[in-house]
Amino acid sequence: VWKWIFNAEYGILNQVLGANIRWLTDPKIVLVTCAIVSIWSSIGYDAVLLLSGIQNISQSLYEAAELDGANRWQQFWHITLPQLRPTTFFVVIMLTISGFKVYDQMYMITQGGPGTATMTLVYYIYNVAFVNTPKYGYASAISMVLFVLVLIVTIIQFRGSKGEN
Repeated sequence: VWKWIFNAEYGILNQVLGANIRWLTDPKIVLVTCAIVSIWSSIGYDAVLLLSGIQNISQSLYEAAELDGANRWQQFWHITLPQLRPTTFFVVIMLTISGFKVYDQMYMITQGGPGTATMTLVYYIYNVAFVNTPKYGYASAISMVLFVLVLIVTIIQFRGSKGEN
């Protein structure tokens, strides 16, 4: 479906925009196109998590703020955002991890192309391990590098969030 939407000749997006943008074949645009697909595919999950976090905020906090004369913006800034911090932290961690392991969009939409414009680390691991001459040891080593990279970023995010509490 995404390949059809972004097709340069008969894609619905170019028809709506009245343009002839080469979404999947221009190396300067293709990564942004894949990012749009990734964002669209995860936005529902993230919205449900944030909505559940908002629903768990006690109404008594809003009532007390309203009695103290706080307007909607002040309630959002001083109650909603601080109360959503754990949920937001979880969403950011999950998005960061999923950003590191993007594979399916690149495989289905562009196969890592044009050239290597959308060759992500996980897609590269797949190519090394299973395409042409398999190099399982090298692919395993790259996988360990990916694991360490994700671990380091996650630890940095954990430490950064502790300073906010």
